[in-house]
Amino acid sequence: MALAFALVTPSGMAIGLVVLKNFNENDPATLIATGTLGAFSAGILIWVSVVEMLAADWFNEGTLVDAGVARTASAGLALVSGIVLVSVLGKWA
Repeated sequence: MALAFALVTPSGMAIGLVVLKNFNENDPATLIATGTLGAFSAGILIWVSVVEMLAADWFNEGTLVDAGVARTASAGLALVSGIVLVSVLGKWA
């Protein structure tokens, strides 16, 4: 995997630099491609956060299964705070 990353990453950067000269960010095809890839990435992040992180801690014998009200509420507040911070960060991305 390290070898694949070491080969693919510089190649992708070189392709990106070549394509950047002809890039039109207002082209309808570009907007559709960017929106589709953004939606796909957001879906993957939602899946990982809900299934892998949230369910593991709250439901599947994780650290919050037998936790008290205060710890569960603070964990929920931390979760919502993280969602809000990532959303604010995404506004500028």
